[in-house]
Parts: sequence; structure tokens; C-alpha cells
Amino acid sequence: MLCHKTPMKKIILVLLLLNYSFLSAQNVVNEEVSVKGNILLTEGIEIPKVNRGYTLWLPESENIKGLIVFTHSRRDTVNSDTIIDYALSKQLAIMYATTENRLEFFFNTERIQEIENYIHGVLIEHKIPRDNLLYCGMSLEGTRALKLAIYGQNEESKYKLTPRAVAICDSPLDMVRFHKEMIKAKELNYNPITAKEGNWVSGYLESNLGGAPKDALSAYINYSPYSYSAEENKNLLYLKKIAFRAYTEPDVNWWIETRRKDFYAMNAVDLAGIVNELKIIGNQQAELIITHDKGYYPDGTRHPHNWEIVDEKELVDWFIKMIE
Repeated sequence: MLCHKTPMKKIILVLLLLNYSFLSAQNVVNEEVSVKGNILLTEGIEIPKVNRGYTLWLPESENIKGLIVFTHSRRDTVNSDTIIDYALSKQLAIMYATTENRLEFFFNTERIQEIENYIHGVLIEHKIPRDNLLYCGMSLEGTRALKLAIYGQNEESKYKLTPRAVAICDSPLDMVRFHKEMIKAKELNYNPITAKEGNWVSGYLESNLGGAPKDALSAYINYSPYSYSAEENKNLLYLKKIAFRAYTEPDVNWWIETRRKDFYAMNAVDLAGIVNELKIIGNQQAELIITHDKGYYPDGTRHPHNWEIVDEKELVDWFIKMIE
């Protein structure tokens, strides 16, 4: 969901055995394992697996201040973009790590541990301060960022990695609300994109959380980084001391006209809820950033559910303030 445009420096590709690749340049490392096959999301809907691994950009200085982590595939090492170039200029490394599922929900703790393994390995190998982590993500990737932050403080975590900050953009957090919204989109069938999404997301949630919320409410609440339905949002306690930003562009008229969705169907509701609850429990570094008319794809197409609403340079500057 990010657009990468700016050319980078010399890159040398070396293919190793067993479908394992390592790519190095002055500041780029790419490690991945080739994966084949499909992932079943719900009956009749499958997606191809993607190669597992990560891509890492390193600043030229050996004194690396911190690491920015995204959890989506970013294998294009020829072209960089604003956040990569600016992060490097601030002595920050930036990493894109993936499991074999590009629509990873982290239902399985083994998949979360897989990403934590990548992060830990990079921190050790490149001597990056483990306390200076920033987890980022757009949409479901933002959900993963919070799941990863919460997991790092659980007993199951092998390395106990806790980010200094998390920044997410228009991410679904309350799976009770999200499931209801997906069912409505599927049944309404107003827009083919949202109808298909509603079908696979509702089915995927049900197959992994033990049914619909009415049958497995506790599973949905426990899985959700934040849920309005919860009497006590225990997951929020893991985020109490983590600086947090949530970006959203709640253009409700656009959603009504193009998707027949209202505020209850928008992720902005979850983001406002989590920021408010974090402040209530004492996190004064929780922020809700609302933008206006910034959600456009590079070709000019309007869509407020878009990473383009994030001021990437300002985000990096904010992170620098958090770690200095």
C-alpha cells in the first residue's frame, strides 16, 4: 500500500541455495524463503502465498538510532521512497517483514513469533537498540503492528520486544464491530469490492475465532487490540506506556456515496475509541490524527482509506523525539 519511487544506490543480487536469497548493497539487505501454494480465506476464495522474509534498509552510519518496522512485502530494492530516504537520513533503519500470508491476521502465535524472530535477528546483527522500535502499518497491517506490540509483552514471546512507539493508519481494531460491518457489506452487495471483502473477512474471522461473535464473543474480544464491546480492554494495558498514533480521514460522505457505509462501518470509530481509552488509563502519548482531503492514490483517484494521508517525514520526526 506504499508507493516507492526514488532510485537508490548500487545493488548486487546474489542467489543462494534452497530458494533462499540474500541481496546486499551499501545499505540494503533482502532475505526471503520461496513459498508456493495457496491460502484458503473462506469457501471459494484463495490467495497465493508470498515469500516469507524481510527487506531491510540500513543507514550508512554504524551508529543506528532505531528501527522502523512494517509488516508487508517490500521486495523492490531498486526504488526507495520518502519514508525510506528520510529515515536513513535520520540514522534509522527501516524493515519490511512478512509471513507467507499477505493478509496475515496473526491468528497463529507462530506467525507473530516468525516476525519477532526477524526483528530480533536484525537488532542483534546490526547492533540496533532494542528499545528503539517503531511499528507501523496501514489498515490490517496496523492491526498487526498492535498485535505484535501486545505479543512482545506476553509470556509466549521469546524475545520480549516492546516498541517505543506504534503508528497505524485507518486500521480495524474491534473485530466484533468489524465482523458485523463485513456481514452487512456482503449482504448489501452494493459494491463488488466491499461485498467480496465482506465475504472473505467474515468467513476468515469465523473460521479462526470459533464462529460469529454471538457464539464466540470472548474470542473476538481477546483477539481485538481494542473492542468497544469489552467490559475491560485488557490488551490496552500492554499499550499504556507505548507512544501511539492513529491516522484517519473519516470522509463519511465518500463512504456513503461509493460504498453505502456510514460511521459504524468505518475504522475511524475504532481509532477514536482506542486513543480515548488509552488516555483514560494514563497514556498521554496517544494521539488521533484526523486529516482532510489527503486520501488520493498517485494517479489521482480518491480514496480516504490510504497511507497517503500520513505525513511520513513528520512521522519519522515524531519517532526521533520519542527515542531521544
